[in-house]
Amino acid sequence: MIQQPRQIVLQLHSERVNYLKNQVEASLKPYRLLVFVTLLGAFLAPQSQVSANTQAGMPLLFPETGHTLAYSFREFFEQQGGLPIFGLPLTEVFVENGLPVQYFERARLEWHAQLPGVEGGHLGRWAALGRERELPFQPQTAQNLKPGFTFFAESSHSVNEVFLRFWQENGGLTTFGYPISAEFTEENSAEAKSYTVQYFERARFEYHPENPGGKRVLLGHLGREYLAKAQIPEWASQPVISAKWAWDDIRPTRVRIPRIGVDTGVVETGFSYKEWDVPRYTAAHYWPVSAFPNTVGNIIISGHVGYKDIIFNHLPEVQIGDEIFVTASDQNWRYLVKEVHTLTPDEIWVMNPTPTETLTLITCVPIGVYSHRLVVRAVPAQE
Repeated sequence: MIQQPRQIVLQLHSERVNYLKNQVEASLKPYRLLVFVTLLGAFLAPQSQVSANTQAGMPLLFPETGHTLAYSFREFFEQQGGLPIFGLPLTEVFVENGLPVQYFERARLEWHAQLPGVEGGHLGRWAALGRERELPFQPQTAQNLKPGFTFFAESSHSVNEVFLRFWQENGGLTTFGYPISAEFTEENSAEAKSYTVQYFERARFEYHPENPGGKRVLLGHLGREYLAKAQIPEWASQPVISAKWAWDDIRPTRVRIPRIGVDTGVVETGFSYKEWDVPRYTAAHYWPVSAFPNTVGNIIISGHVGYKDIIFNHLPEVQIGDEIFVTASDQNWRYLVKEVHTLTPDEIWVMNPTPTETLTLITCVPIGVYSHRLVVRAVPAQE
């Protein structure tokens, strides 16, 4: 049964609140576990191979396009409907307007580390730019509502029961956003056929009456349309040959603190909410649900201490004002140390998302005891 307008509004609010609550809880869970793993890191047995412990978020390679899907993007992709809703990935993850993004045939996914969580980009709004004066995109009122339609006061447009059912059953507000047009007839340029369509903030619905039941509502390929006109990094559109390269062109790969001799590689060591696999002797490790250099949020890198002259052995010598260089995407990003903390295991606030770009380095202290954690926080240097 199609719900009435008041029920829809209440459901929208409830869906959004529950979604954000789940995202925050899921994100804070690995942060708490990271503290535990960091404190016990010195006692972990050497690992010959680094791997994630669950399937959640592990990198996948789609041979059809040669692009990967991983970490929080994969989780959102699968939770919100997967391939039928988003289509195949068309790019690797890259930074666009300060956000890590990835394009799919029908969508753009965005990583908002300060929330934290993944959201769908507003490709429907992009596709509707310049069409505000066309009748279907002009605001409607509830007074002239047609039978079988539900009115969304938030965007002043109504949705018929067929499109509304698809909207409700496939992620609703989180996946598609609000309607921003009425339904109308428009040609699908890829097929040179006309269909009944309706634009939403993040998608374009198309009604295909020739298809069997359950497949008559399809989503337009707004991701393909956007990429045909956009300028993106050339490397982001190039196919890769291994899923392990997912996000390699934007994540941290090295961290240096010249004054104290810290100079270590950084690896992404698995995406598991139950355990964080740690390379024991070789490198620091980056948690892939934190932020990225030159984007908003908390960039979290942790490493072992106690191994002479490697990894974070000299991190306890750091001082306020020291320069830290983080390498990502063949660029060196410069930070200045602003805070140094020695914390107990229950002080997990340093793992929380931040509203501005922050670099957080973590190790265990004192050497040989490892009862506390040393936390170094830095901010981007103003050139």
